[in-house]
Amino acid sequence: MISRSNTSDHIAFKAEDNVYVYLGDHEAIEQPETFQFCPLGVQLYTHSAVAECELLECRFTIPDSEGNSEDVQCTGLVVQCCEPMNGDKHYRVWVKFLDLNADTVRRIQELTKNQRFICPFCENY
Repeated sequence: MISRSNTSDHIAFKAEDNVYVYLGDHEAIEQPETFQFCPLGVQLYTHSAVAECELLECRFTIPDSEGNSEDVQCTGLVVQCCEPMNGDKHYRVWVKFLDLNADTVRRIQELTKNQRFICPFCENY
């Protein structure tokens, strides 16, 4: 879940067989194959624009190979929000994570590499 600090809107995403994003009261958006989630941040699609440079409260759960999970909370910064293109009706939003600790970064790398959500930059590490 990624929450805007100044509104009740939120973005939630869950990695199972498919990934869905929820923004406020809008219905879920199933994310396309271009959805990316890595230690640097998340690239996702939403129904409405999110202001660039907006700080967000990010919450998500990271499962491990032993069946345990860790709830993570960090700050995210919207670095880009692109208008829908080529008949698409969803905005593409990039959020940079600002304050993850080293252990959480390692766990996200393992998870996202296995789920194939990792960004091209992180694939090199």
